[in-house]
Amino acid sequence: MSEIIIVYSKETAALDPTQSGFAHGFGVFETMKLVDGRLCFWKAHWNRLLASARFFELELPFAADAVLAAIRKLVSVDVISDGMIKLSLMRDGAGTRLFVYARAAAAVPSTASLKLDEIYPINQRSLLAGHKTHNYMENMALYQSARAEGFFDTLRMNTNGEIAETTTGNFFFIKNGQLCTPSLDSGILPGVIRGDLLKLCDVSQARYRLDDLKLAEAAFMTNSSCGLLAIDRLVGAESTLEWESRSHPLFDELSILLAAAEGECLITL
Repeated sequence: MSEIIIVYSKETAALDPTQSGFAHGFGVFETMKLVDGRLCFWKAHWNRLLASARFFELELPFAADAVLAAIRKLVSVDVISDGMIKLSLMRDGAGTRLFVYARAAAAVPSTASLKLDEIYPINQRSLLAGHKTHNYMENMALYQSARAEGFFDTLRMNTNGEIAETTTGNFFFIKNGQLCTPSLDSGILPGVIRGDLLKLCDVSQARYRLDDLKLAEAAFMTNSSCGLLAIDRLVGAESTLEWESRSHPLFDELSILLAAAEGECLITL
């Protein structure tokens, strides 16, 4: 039997340690931004959750309206107007449990620096590649290490030595005036903001290497929390790349396009 569980502020949810959701991290999740009581990019997040649930054969018998009703109840009871709404679908016996909860939005700087990791590559052929799963320990370990060293995040490579993504978002750069991003076969997550940028402007998707970044004019990362974040520095073991990404003409143009797209995809709760 599957069920929706709303976890209100200051409450906790019980997990059975003998079940696969707890014991193996067998689950997928979504993180959505809430702004002034309105949910951003709901349809894209829901469709991605559905796709991953089908891929991993996780039961998801709930209609989108039922899940939205649970989110509305959470937002109403906890009196939330801004923050991040999370959905976690976890295997529990023969069924699943869909947890609905919230967390505060993290502070986002105007620009950020990334640490380059070439030691622990993403396996682009992994069964988990391209899915937002609860097997997130590797990403979080690299993320926390980068934060402890004063970086915003870590830029990861894949086993082919190609640029992939950060531990929390997708990566973009501008080369010869062209906006570029690693293709999905690089092992990256099909991010919601990434997907929107692909619809809004001309983006080259390919397999890129570090040499491509040496000729880049600017770099950005994207996720549902920070939107579009300018990257001013990438620090590797042997070299450091620096950009003035925030002042690049494309930054403001992309920011305006994304803001307009977000406004069109808001759902009032």
